[in-house]
Amino acid sequence: MTAPAVEFDAVSKRFHKGARISTLAGLVLGAPRRWLARKNESGLLPGEFYALSEVTFALQAGESLGILGPNGSGKSTVLKLLFRILRPDAGQVRAKGRVGGLIELGAGFHPYLSGRENVFINGAILGMTRAQVRQRYDSIVEFAGIAEFMDMPVKDYSSGMYARLAFAIAAHADPDVLLVDEVLAVGDATFQLKCYDWMARMRKSGRAVVAVSHDLYAMAASSRCLYLNAGKPVLLGEPRAVIDRYLQDLSLGQRDPVPETSFVKTESGQARAVIERVEFLGDDGQQLRALEHGAELTIRFHFQANAAVESPMFGLTLFHDDARIPLSSPRHYLFQAFSGEAFKGMTLRGKGVVEVSVKDVRLPVGSYRAKTYLYERDGVTPIFLQDGATRIEVKRPGWSDGRALLDHRQTWGMPVMAEGSQP
Repeated sequence: MTAPAVEFDAVSKRFHKGARISTLAGLVLGAPRRWLARKNESGLLPGEFYALSEVTFALQAGESLGILGPNGSGKSTVLKLLFRILRPDAGQVRAKGRVGGLIELGAGFHPYLSGRENVFINGAILGMTRAQVRQRYDSIVEFAGIAEFMDMPVKDYSSGMYARLAFAIAAHADPDVLLVDEVLAVGDATFQLKCYDWMARMRKSGRAVVAVSHDLYAMAASSRCLYLNAGKPVLLGEPRAVIDRYLQDLSLGQRDPVPETSFVKTESGQARAVIERVEFLGDDGQQLRALEHGAELTIRFHFQANAAVESPMFGLTLFHDDARIPLSSPRHYLFQAFSGEAFKGMTLRGKGVVEVSVKDVRLPVGSYRAKTYLYERDGVTPIFLQDGATRIEVKRPGWSDGRALLDHRQTWGMPVMAEGSQP
């Protein structure tokens, strides 16, 4: 078996929370205190912490590793160790061949120089010779798509033009190991597709890619993912399983935000009516936290009417806010339950329950938050509204092996065999 292109072997890296020693006096006078300081059970001196602790992984040429985790989990430290900006305090870091990175786009650009001049300056910073930059110049300009602006000072570029040129230069540095840190979401949609296509070609040509991003949709396209938390490896494996574990930990470790609630008050100052809680129930009457594809769903509203509500109308909408999936619906809801005229002529007062049944629910996979409403008569403004009343997860069907937001069963065939093909 060939040697890995990238290898972390029980790597640890520690930092100190205190101020850095910046003077010779501080170095000399503070030496006795540092020598006498006692390490704790983890081998750390007072004020020290592990940015990475016992991290191990290996990556073959042509593979990509997506590193995810909350802020401060050690993701960027991994890249800095691979880039040899930092050295490990324990363990071994190995990278085969030339290491290059898309870490900070545009670092080294001179604002008063033209795009053409900055191509040569930035190319040199990224390790290319002047001859290599000259040879690749036309390809860089074509990739960036800003040929008519190359003689303009980059200070006059839009942010999108700036990022496109910076990415194009970095993309032509031709490393054996590519490090990517939150820089793929640059430019417009067409340019982003070009960036992702370039990343795929890098992998096919045998480059190893290590990427850090909060874009979980991009992470899902990696060969494997590594989930870090507080510098420690939590899970290394197939992207979908790692992303699901990461989101599960986020939901367990963070309290749901307090729902945003507004209501119309009575003369005494209390709400005229409130929806105290809403439940999602399965066909067995049990409360659901996750919804299966094609399931039957009952939505139950528990309300308290402190004053008479004439011809009430109940409503619930689901908003997709899953970090794994870039999906938005600014004008149309993915799901809405609305009672309409079902209770026309009725008067509500006191505690009660309203429910609606929905058969064969099919929604895009992901996590949703619920927004509830209560109207009176044909009113436009609700007398009660709560955003974030509850949450529910829409699960991918077990028979699915795709990445579509909404799965459908498929049967494939070939009614006409292509000439020369073998059955």
